[in-house]
Amino acid sequence: MSVADLKNNINKLDTGYGLMSLTWKADPVPEAKAFEAMYRAVELSRERGHKAFFNVGEFYGPDFINLSYVNDFFAKYPDLRKHVVISCKGGIDAATMTPKGSHDDVIQSVKNSVNAIGGYIDIYEVARLDTSLCAKGEVYPFESFEALAEMISEGVIGGISLSEVNEEQIRAIHKDWSKFLTCVEVELSLFSTDILENGIAKTCAELGLTVICYSPLGRGLLTGQLKSNADIPEGDFRKTLKRFSDESLKKNLALVKFLQEEVIDKRPSNNSITLAQLALGWIKHWSKVPEYKGTKFIPIPSGSSISKVDENFDEKKTELTDQEFKTINDFLATFRTVGDRYEMV
Repeated sequence: MSVADLKNNINKLDTGYGLMSLTWKADPVPEAKAFEAMYRAVELSRERGHKAFFNVGEFYGPDFINLSYVNDFFAKYPDLRKHVVISCKGGIDAATMTPKGSHDDVIQSVKNSVNAIGGYIDIYEVARLDTSLCAKGEVYPFESFEALAEMISEGVIGGISLSEVNEEQIRAIHKDWSKFLTCVEVELSLFSTDILENGIAKTCAELGLTVICYSPLGRGLLTGQLKSNADIPEGDFRKTLKRFSDESLKKNLALVKFLQEEVIDKRPSNNSITLAQLALGWIKHWSKVPEYKGTKFIPIPSGSSISKVDENFDEKKTELTDQEFKTINDFLATFRTVGDRYEMV
């Protein structure tokens, strides 16, 4: 599939599927249950006339378990592979979670991932830019992308995505490698609105790059299921984040309370939505804002059960009115999330 085809397939999406939470936890979701959810995500995407989007990671759990799940899934359902675009993160030292962006490290990362997943990967991205490799004046490690371009030329991967990049880096990488770029993956949720304020979203719109929005449900905060730190399982990295401490949650959950009382509860009973659907709808609504005409915002929620996938992929239920969108944004203008995205307690 060409880069143009990949971009076309991505732009048909309204919702992608994130597989990180299936395996990056103390107790991974059993394969059989995970497969049911994965199958449903593909099924719903096909019903809407486009491919599914699987977002996976080389380091989403020990021993390539995230990619092994995908390998086993397509071994069970080989006919479904052609209906899925796989986007994979790599280029990270799994033990230290630090970037490994040298030419040889990136080549090895791609090959390891392809081997673990059982074949071709549509889109690959280094999870973090290894800026330690940058010479004076450089804003991104050229050799990382040189390696990815080689992998494309060899037919091992199809295109490149960017992850956790700033405006300056997007522009510089686009200038050098635009023919291979498919999209930009960054965090966006009602609790993490940074990209709307720091030029990243505007730059993507200007350059015609789709924005893939990870953690769209605020790492569970926007599902209504987290009331205290005790609700987070032992071994879950959220336990150590300031945003999820009990003291922070008292303040952060004010946003959830507002969404419930001022938007969800004010909807007519025949048009009810869940907190998760509202959160996803808010992200998608940015695609309608004239300022971002050149891009599309695609959330990639997870979902470890058929019911969760059904909830997250219900496109009708994730449509907000312009007034609801304004009501939410007016509140956000006065609200400040306690705890940065990766700030530790």
